[in-house]
Amino acid sequence: MADDILDPTGFDASQPAKPMAQRLDSLKGKTIGLLDIGFPNGGVFLDRVEELLKTKYGVAEVMRRAKPSPARPAKDEVRKELIEGCDAIVEGLSS
Repeated sequence: MADDILDPTGFDASQPAKPMAQRLDSLKGKTIGLLDIGFPNGGVFLDRVEELLKTKYGVAEVMRRAKPSPARPAKDEVRKELIEGCDAIVEGLSS
């Protein structure tokens, strides 16, 4: 399941690049997942992101989930829930 959510921070140059996910035509009416990675004030930041997604972009639903800590990956069931229940996922942090 690790390959289901792409990490935008880099890639292994010895492997062929993975194709980027197809972009959504619009966010209107979509369900967007917000994954809090556990840094201080991440929830405050994602509160504002959620507000903007709904008011400015017409997002219908926001599914909020959290990792146990910045250094640990999200649990498989959390990842599965986001992947299966959302049209797009934003992994957010703050400090």
